Amino acid sequence: MYLNYDSDKVQKEEFKEHLKWFEEEFDEIFQNKKSGYSLADKRLANVLLNKLSESINECNDENLLYDLVATLNSIERKHPDLF
Repeated sequence: MYLNYDSDKVQKEEFKEHLKWFEEEFDEIFQNKKSGYSLADKRLANVLLNKLSESINECNDENLLYDLVATLNSIERKHPDLF
């Protein structure tokens, strides 16, 4: 019996799941505030987004890079006052 296992596909799906989780957690942290973010809120948001953005330098797959940028853009659209 032969087990067909595509590790690249699994890693890509896991990456997408992590992006989804990150966006949901970001929304959870800042959901009750639509405006009037404190300086601490803005600093936290920037730290979190910088960590996510660091993934851009390590991402060699164009589709995953697109997903990463789409996630960042989605967060920015939902929380424009943080930027």
